[in-house]
Amino acid sequence: MVDIIRSDGARGQVARFTWHFVQMALAMMVGMAVFGMALTLAGESDLRHRSPEVWGAAMGVAMALPMAAWMRVRRHSWSRTLEMSAAMTVPIFALAAICAVGALPHTAVTGAAGVLMWAGMLGAMLYRRREYTEHRHADPEASSSAIAWPVRCENQVTPGEGFTSTR
Repeated sequence: MVDIIRSDGARGQVARFTWHFVQMALAMMVGMAVFGMALTLAGESDLRHRSPEVWGAAMGVAMALPMAAWMRVRRHSWSRTLEMSAAMTVPIFALAAICAVGALPHTAVTGAAGVLMWAGMLGAMLYRRREYTEHRHADPEASSSAIAWPVRCENQVTPGEGFTSTR
């Protein structure tokens, strides 16, 4: 499996794309679980039924935040992270607004919120599929500002190596 993921062929690209989707989905599910627990602790576990529009918008944000954090850990740029977050949340906000003015039933949000988020994420990934299928997906902007794993850069100098005294 590792050889497939490291491959530059079509199978490797599909595997990397799929693995990235799974990672994002897991981060979103963590957000969903935390949101559900927070509602329960706050005594608002019936929010989904009392105010579906508010619930849908809040759920979208709760799922997008950990997904965005994971994208930053994976060294995606802020612009790509915000693009993905918008692709996931804007459709939910739009649907919530449509339901709030009465153009659709209020319950449409609870049924469609998940579908819209997953479709938005997949759509953004397909739109930028090259970024999600290649080994490196970070923009130059991201490498200096993203949360970095401890890695050795090609031009990194270690103590005692390459230093010259100017005294």
